[in-house]
Amino acid sequence: MSRMETINPVADEWTEEYATYVASSRSVLLTESLATFLVSSVEAGRRPVLLTAADARISSIAMLALGRAGAFWAVRDESGVYDGLTGYRISAFSDLWGRARVDQPRLAGYGEQRPDALAVMMFEVYAHHRVSGTVSMGRLAQSAVTGLGGAELDVWGHVEPLATHWNDAALTETIRRTMPDSDVLHARAGDGSFAAISAGRTKRGVLELVKGGVPVGPYAPPTAELLERATTMLTRVHAEMTPTLGLVSVAELDAGVTQRAATRRPEAPVAVLLGPSVLHDLGADIETLQRRHDATVLGRARVPSLLIRFGAKDRGMWEQLLRLAADLGPENVRAAMLLEGS
Repeated sequence: MSRMETINPVADEWTEEYATYVASSRSVLLTESLATFLVSSVEAGRRPVLLTAADARISSIAMLALGRAGAFWAVRDESGVYDGLTGYRISAFSDLWGRARVDQPRLAGYGEQRPDALAVMMFEVYAHHRVSGTVSMGRLAQSAVTGLGGAELDVWGHVEPLATHWNDAALTETIRRTMPDSDVLHARAGDGSFAAISAGRTKRGVLELVKGGVPVGPYAPPTAELLERATTMLTRVHAEMTPTLGLVSVAELDAGVTQRAATRRPEAPVAVLLGPSVLHDLGADIETLQRRHDATVLGRARVPSLLIRFGAKDRGMWEQLLRLAADLGPENVRAAMLLEGS
């Protein structure tokens, strides 16, 4: 049976299973057309597929949008079409979400480390606010970026190129107008730091989410400096607004804080902040966690938060995170995350 295709104004190919967007530029930005494609595909229950040239570079903001949409990335050169993440050749887009095709030829540039790789500290912070006319939706993003050592965010907008000078009041009003689940706004700083900002109403008020990254120099195994940057940022945002959850990791990107089709090392966790409500929902034993992990109590004794760093030299960072999850209880973690999003 042949695949059923229909004409759709936002996609280059629209089938019953997936939708494809073909980017011809070597620099792939989150343009209005790409953003509309991603939203339309998700709302219609189609898997979004971005198809680029093999030498294309995806901007950090477009990268965040692709991640939110659960999009897949394929690249094409004169020899065929390849999975943009693994580099293996594919015979159909369904190979992107099917069984890994490690028996296929691999695109040049995979399987070898790159000396010009860039380390970027990625962050994800959730904070609850009471409904108030004085709530700022830009302060958390600025604090997260500068706390990690980045420059202040200076431009923002829905899509790229970002053209609006930073204005906290205007950004907050834009988010407020699109509630109860706001549009995602994007921001960037002169050093390449970037952020995505959104918010939604919950039973407890307004839940704000900021995600982004700060470039910190050539890629190297996580160092004491990165742990200190993460500690500084999470401690700062805790003092300013007591977030419910904060995560910091280190990822490998390319020059210009972009992503191209090439081998990259897995993102590694650096630190996590568990706020009072999350600790309560998890039923966490703080004393036990302090004995077993590099954990520091923040805030008041009656409503503490816990900052946990994954810097032990004798264990990998992922191993430390998995041990933390085991101590918290996988079922408890899942239940707390569901409560956090409600």
